[in-house]
Amino acid sequence: MLTTLKGKLLNVSKIGLLSPTNEEGPTKSPVNTLNAGADILTHYQDQWADIHSLNEENASSAAKLAAEINLLHTKTSVDYTNVVEITHLLNATPTINKSMETCCEQIKHLHTSFQNVEKGILDLEDLIERIELERRKVEHKYQLALYKEKKMAHFEKVRTEMAAKHTQTVAEYELKQKKLLEERQQVFQDAFNDDLRTFKSLGNMPKIETNSQSSALLEEIQLDLDQQDLESFLSTK
Repeated sequence: MLTTLKGKLLNVSKIGLLSPTNEEGPTKSPVNTLNAGADILTHYQDQWADIHSLNEENASSAAKLAAEINLLHTKTSVDYTNVVEITHLLNATPTINKSMETCCEQIKHLHTSFQNVEKGILDLEDLIERIELERRKVEHKYQLALYKEKKMAHFEKVRTEMAAKHTQTVAEYELKQKKLLEERQQVFQDAFNDDLRTFKSLGNMPKIETNSQSSALLEEIQLDLDQQDLESFLSTK
């Protein structure tokens, strides 16, 4: 920068020396100003300082401008990309519309299929409920059959026990009655034999005094005989 200022000072000096003079006027002797160079140097130093400050401001502004340009370039690139994509989308709009129509048709078919599936599920649930009801019926019938079989087995057991007990009771009763009948028959036979021996020895039957309170008359004795067996016995005689 100092070299440039020195060059400018030399040029100014040359311009001052080469500047035309008024030939018509009187020639004046030059006035030597000793502080002229220092004033000029100070002037150009001030200008250089101003120029340097302006250059720094311009550099800062240029950096800011470059950053803004970069941001603008980035935004422009993004906008350009978006515009290109929008253009592609707009160009693909007929295809998209067709695809959307196809999707709508598929949605309708799916809706119909869903309705059919829902109806099928309801029918399946009804079928499952009917099958479950039938299964419960069969299970209840099986339980009733088991209960009936168990009760029948118990009833048969009780019937067999009661029949055996009844048979035993009847047998015991018949044996008791038979024994009693045999005892009575033996008593009658002994009495008849005694009467027969008495009749043979005496020629008549003695009249026997019997105590009505201690013994019963023959006609008062009732034998437990079956009437049908008695009639059969008499008919054979």
